[in-house]
Amino acid sequence: MARIRTIKPEFFTSDDICALSPLARLLYIGLWCEADREGRLVWTPRVFKRRYLPDDACDGDAVAAELIERGLVVPYGEGYAWIPTLARHQILNPREAASRLPAPEGDASPRAADASARVDDSASMGREGEGNGKGKEGEGAGDAPPRVASRPPRPTAHALPEGWQPDAADLAWAATARPDLAPEAIAAETERFRNHAAATGRTAQRWGPYWRNWITRAHAPKPAATTKSAAAGITADRDSEAHWRARLRGYRPGGFWLEGDWGPRPESGRARVPPPILAEWREAGP
Repeated sequence: MARIRTIKPEFFTSDDICALSPLARLLYIGLWCEADREGRLVWTPRVFKRRYLPDDACDGDAVAAELIERGLVVPYGEGYAWIPTLARHQILNPREAASRLPAPEGDASPRAADASARVDDSASMGREGEGNGKGKEGEGAGDAPPRVASRPPRPTAHALPEGWQPDAADLAWAATARPDLAPEAIAAETERFRNHAAATGRTAQRWGPYWRNWITRAHAPKPAATTKSAAAGITADRDSEAHWRARLRGYRPGGFWLEGDWGPRPESGRARVPPPILAEWREAGP
């Protein structure tokens, strides 16, 4: 059963969310509607693909795997999954039914306490106590405020450390996500990433997700450009004597000649025409 959920503006700039592909971000929001008040849901990626990404040409299992890789969704048991942070970021309807799914192993109580604290907050603003100081049981205005579970402080944003390098997990991700980038190209892009971060003065709590976004947008190095003379040499090696005789047949100095492809004109003294064939042409005369 789908449920109504809310979304915060800071969702879009969260480090974990920025590290996801756009479709994975959309699927993650859709899974909030699937999860119950404890963040538990039946794990069916193919159903989620049809429900939340119906017209997108993508592999639903692969998109869902992104969420698992980032720890945003935790599969458990026989076909279940858990969104660990759901209760921390949703104001849950106090009338929403309790979860009927088994709890994941290691589901600690702080999340449940946090969820119940949010439910108390929303209930205190319900129809039974709209600013008149009376709750459902007629409590007075001097009652203690709702309990709010303590939360660990968020890491402080900081500038990119000098000489920063991606960790082993980031490099392993790059090897899978961008196999077209050799280690030398990854090193060069990392240097550009450091220079850009220093030039813009940007700060972040974790720099790995930003580096992954940078690598995702990086262009694969193009083959080294060949000079005109080098390209000409390749043409000379590839062209057969029959090709040269066909080009020289009926040619007169100053006539049609593709210098860009065939090299200097036969009369120039710098021609790439094989010497025996050039001698034949000269003997035949204009």
